Amino acid sequence: MNTIKSYIYSIFYNLLSNAVKYRSDKRALHVDFKSSVEQDIVCIKVTDNGSGIDLERYGDKIFGLYKRFHDVSIPGRGVGLSLVKAQIESMGGKIEVLSVVDSGTTFFIYLPKFVR
Repeated sequence: MNTIKSYIYSIFYNLLSNAVKYRSDKRALHVDFKSSVEQDIVCIKVTDNGSGIDLERYGDKIFGLYKRFHDVSIPGRGVGLSLVKAQIESMGGKIEVLSVVDSGTTFFIYLPKFVR
């Protein structure tokens, strides 16, 4: 994959730090990264078993700037997922999310193999 290294680092950092920050108190944290290549698209799947996000309630706001969906006692500014989406789109990709409250979240990242 030929891409912007600092963006990939930032994307993984934000998704991993969110998984740690919003982990469940009911089970040990597990985060899984998987990747595959389909034609000229790199697919990256990041899954955690954390607290999840209510997509019915917040789905249209999940990548919004300064948006938060969990207990305000957990520190954060609500910029991480917005930054992730902006970086992915600037490289010609897209991001999708599936989440179940109290079960976990999966992010699907689709990036071109070669970013110009």
